[in-house]
Amino acid sequence: MTPKLPVPGFLSDISMPLRDALRGVASVADVTEDVLAPAAQLLPEPLSSQFRGALGSLESAGKRLIHAPVDHSSVASASQFLTGEDTGRDAMVSAARVVVFAWEHLAEGGDDGPYLISETIAAERLSHYLDAESSGPGAARAARILTDIRNSSAIGRAPGLVKGTTPEGQGKIDLALLAIASWALAKRSATLEEEDVLLDLAMALVRAMRIDTDRTFSDPEYLSGLLTETAAHL
Repeated sequence: MTPKLPVPGFLSDISMPLRDALRGVASVADVTEDVLAPAAQLLPEPLSSQFRGALGSLESAGKRLIHAPVDHSSVASASQFLTGEDTGRDAMVSAARVVVFAWEHLAEGGDDGPYLISETIAAERLSHYLDAESSGPGAARAARILTDIRNSSAIGRAPGLVKGTTPEGQGKIDLALLAIASWALAKRSATLEEEDVLLDLAMALVRAMRIDTDRTFSDPEYLSGLLTETAAHL
C-alpha cells in the first residue's frame, strides 16, 4: 500500500515572501537568473540550490503574459473563481482565459515539444464549478479544478483529439499547472509586470521542490496543502 503523503511543511523556513526578494529591481521586462536569484537566498538548503538550478531553465521569451489580451482585473477575477470567491460566468470566462495565457507564457521555450492548451475545453471543465458549494472553498476548490483540467483533454499535442504526452512531458505539464495554480492563489501584485515575474517565480519554485506529481495529484488533501503553502510563500 502506498504511504500517504506527509502534510506539506517544506517551506516553513522561508523568512519572507519570495517576491520581497525582488523589491528594488529596476527592470522586470526580462525575467533572468540575475533578476530572480535574490529569491533563492531566502530558501533553506537543499531547496536553495535546486531553486537556483531551476532558474537556469527559465527563458525570457518573446511573448510575455503582459503582452497577452488579459488585464489586471482579469487576473484578479480568475483568482476569485479558482478560490470560490466569485463563481459567476464572467469570472469563469476570465479564469479560462488567464489559465491559457499563463500556460502559453510558461510553455515558451519548452524542450519537450509543444503541448497545446484549448481554451474551449478548459472553459468547459471550469463551467462545472459555477456552483461554489459543489467543490468547496479556497485551495481545496482550486486543487479540484486543477486536477480536472489535468485529467481532461484540454492539454496535449492536439487538445481534444490526441493527448500524446510522454511521462516526462506529463511531469512538465503537471509542474506548469501547479505553478499556475500557486500563482493564482497568491496575493495579487500591483501591476501586470509584477504578475509576470510572480508567475516565473512560481514556476521556478515548484521545479525546485522536486515534487512527485503523480502522487501529488492522487491526493487532493495534499495537493490543497501544497498549493496553500507555495502561494503563501510567493
